[in-house]
Amino acid sequence: MSETTETPTQAINGASINWDDSEMTSHYANIGTATATREEFFLLFGTHQHWRGSVKDNSEVKVKLAQRMVMSPYAAKRLATILAQSIKAYEAQFGTIEI
Repeated sequence: MSETTETPTQAINGASINWDDSEMTSHYANIGTATATREEFFLLFGTHQHWRGSVKDNSEVKVKLAQRMVMSPYAAKRLATILAQSIKAYEAQFGTIEI
């Protein structure tokens, strides 16, 4: 028995985008970083358990990297723009995120 699901469609700059999430997986990350070369941006995501141990033990934080996304500078800039817009909307609704 096959299951048909509707994927959300979105129009951006006159183009209709059909988001296919049939093979999508979700992962949790509470830490991330980015590096770049001239041609690509590398986004590294992982988790850390900084809350474990004593203050003395926290002089070193171990991060288990789980995911790496590689994208062009153009895609990275588009992602930065949509993240900035999303954070602005979030803070308007829930308050400032202090980091």
